Amino acid sequence: MTDAEMHKLLEDQVDVIDAKLPRMTDAELLQSTAARECLDNPDEWKRVPFFWPRSDIKRKSAFVPGTMYAENKLSVEPVVFMNRDRKQFVVITHIGKEMCGHDDIVHGGVQATLFDEITARPAFWNLPRNVALTASLKIAYHKPAIADQIFVFRTHLAKMEGRKAEIAAQLEDSQGNLLSEAEALYISPKNATLVQDQTSQVEKIENVFPGNF
Repeated sequence: MTDAEMHKLLEDQVDVIDAKLPRMTDAELLQSTAARECLDNPDEWKRVPFFWPRSDIKRKSAFVPGTMYAENKLSVEPVVFMNRDRKQFVVITHIGKEMCGHDDIVHGGVQATLFDEITARPAFWNLPRNVALTASLKIAYHKPAIADQIFVFRTHLAKMEGRKAEIAAQLEDSQGNLLSEAEALYISPKNATLVQDQTSQVEKIENVFPGNF
């Protein structure tokens, strides 16, 4: 198979995946209490995208925006709000019934993956070159997370020292009940060639939605 044929095959697969994606919007997420609290305080909170800009093919090959972003999984792009200090983030998402371990209970590994994805935000925004690699992730599960509902992740920068950032986060249901908590350590690598500088990406993300800062 030639490179051109392979590229065409990948494009066709992307089209098939897009055709199967649900037609939900983020309207329901934006009506949640957590979202309304942020929207009602625009001087302190600003909306930013959950998915980072990338080509369709690269997006579909990535685990969260590709594999997990589908009907009955992450059925709509999560809504993200960033605090003015860029150290606090609120992420509202719907997790569907195909993300379970025990019947109707969101798999602990799914929660871990989302914690890893979400705690990276305050790390990315504050570490040198806006680059953050996960060094460790610790999770405490308190209550079952019942699937097919809206969840709220809250995360913040707890401590930063040089190239290291300690991040704390928690997962709540739509009623505000604490379901699980996470502690993560992120590092910005010494080797600048290991991961490309993400400063321009962060700037693009901040400018997607209008806001007061």
